Amino acid sequence: MMASSIELDRFYSEEVEFPPRLLASYINTAKSEVDTLLAGMRSIQRPNIDPSIQYHIVPTGSSYEGLKVRGDMELDFMIILSHPEFKFIPITSYYNGYRKIKAEQRQPQFQLQAATSWGSSSPSHSFEKNFTSNGYLTPLKIYQWFQSLADRAVNHNKSKFVKKLVGNFPARTLILNISPDVEICVDLVPAIYIGKRLFVVAKPLKTSPNLLLWRLSFSVFEKKILRQLLSSSCHLKALKILKYLREHDTRLEETSQFASGICSYHLKTASLHLLAQRPDTPEGLHEHLHQLMDFLIKCMQKRELNHFFMGNPSSLVRDVQVPNSITQGECHLNLFGDTFMNRSTLSQARERLIRIKRSLPAVIQQHAGPGAIIVAPVYHYNEILHHDDFVSRRPPSFQNWSNVRGQFATASEGDGGSGLWLYSHRCCCLVVCCCCLVGCFCFGLLWILSTAPSVPTVEASTWE
Repeated sequence: MMASSIELDRFYSEEVEFPPRLLASYINTAKSEVDTLLAGMRSIQRPNIDPSIQYHIVPTGSSYEGLKVRGDMELDFMIILSHPEFKFIPITSYYNGYRKIKAEQRQPQFQLQAATSWGSSSPSHSFEKNFTSNGYLTPLKIYQWFQSLADRAVNHNKSKFVKKLVGNFPARTLILNISPDVEICVDLVPAIYIGKRLFVVAKPLKTSPNLLLWRLSFSVFEKKILRQLLSSSCHLKALKILKYLREHDTRLEETSQFASGICSYHLKTASLHLLAQRPDTPEGLHEHLHQLMDFLIKCMQKRELNHFFMGNPSSLVRDVQVPNSITQGECHLNLFGDTFMNRSTLSQARERLIRIKRSLPAVIQQHAGPGAIIVAPVYHYNEILHHDDFVSRRPPSFQNWSNVRGQFATASEGDGGSGLWLYSHRCCCLVVCCCCLVGCFCFGLLWILSTAPSVPTVEASTWE
């Protein structure tokens, strides 16, 4: 018997879904604290030299996409920067999904104005000197300035919720203590708006020596798809369950590469591809979850998971009005390629996901805790994933000791020991029950033989 859609729905509502009202409360508190911080940063900026911090900030991430699951409370905000004297022009780079941002001066007298405002003609007090390299905006310089400004603003404007600012390039993380038991981590990422609802963020490609690269952000389009098209869909629930299992997998396997090597963006990308292929499937939650895991395992095996928007002219992408320059002008970007993913890590993550899928009921029970309904893992025809291929396998047989030993070994390998515990538990219970029945039978027989003449007929029903 496998975990049914009803059982998965119960697991989703009781363990996975973040309480909506509580989430909204945390978001409002965090947004207020971020607004206060940014106001403090604006008050100590250098006029005409520092980038301008826009009043419109863009919330991103799972909490705004309907994908937040129970666990650590994290929020993401893109902090939009501009400059009154410069235009920021995106320039296509050699790397797909990345741009260089050219800082083009609007007014020739900018440097003179900046020098006058500081009472010095020193070039050290210029936007170009502080934030650009060869005329291009430098992500690291922007981040270092943003970090310093944020730290000074926090120290200047005390808040009862703000604990500290931490983190390194590319995000500065604001830590909020809402209560002794609740901590919110708010990632603040400097970003540039480049038009057509596209942004670039200060997250350069780690494997590239080019330090001028800014990464394209598609969060606006992802949020639109997930919030409008999947608001009440099994697609969304399946994605959140798999995300929960990934985020908490170190509870069951401390060295899980599925937890550390795979990120939530990989899961979201796989789910979007699957949705584009099968937008109106009538299957229940159980089928959607297994389809998602199968699809992801297949992508891991092929070492190929293409970015959902770049080079993808599908109807789902067109419906959210992604620019043609992205869907047709950009080449496919393989998120599982060697540029982004270590092969050994990907292989280990795949093997772990296979084991999770194979023993999903036991895994869910372990996450749900001792009060959950026990769903015993029983193998089925064509349901066992064995390393590189799908293979057929007979249901468990206990006709001889070799079969018993094989089932124990399979269960132990599949779910980190939980399967072994379940099988051994069943065997112990069976032995105890048999001993009790034999003992009761013998005792009853002796009692009947010794007292048969005096036992009324009506009393016999108490032993039936």
